[in-house]
Amino acid sequence: MPFARGGVVQGPTMFPMRGATGLMGEAGPEAILPLARGADGRLGVAGPGGGAGPVQVVMNITTPDVQGFARSQTQIAAQMGRALARGQRNR
Repeated sequence: MPFARGGVVQGPTMFPMRGATGLMGEAGPEAILPLARGADGRLGVAGPGGGAGPVQVVMNITTPDVQGFARSQTQIAAQMGRALARGQRNR
């Protein structure tokens, strides 16, 4: 079956659709993308490999005194966790 795995149509192309005929690529190149239903039930385009790969994050924290850092450690960890989660969502 043509385009079962996706592809690009470069110009006007007729195709069968529900007993009739459809037209794609009439305004120029068009992409055909197979859809997949995710674990959450949403239908969309599935990318190979599931992401951009590993990411290295370096965080440098400078503090004038150890006691001040110890008091702020929980707050800093929470902020870092939120920033990393936000970055993961935006990949």
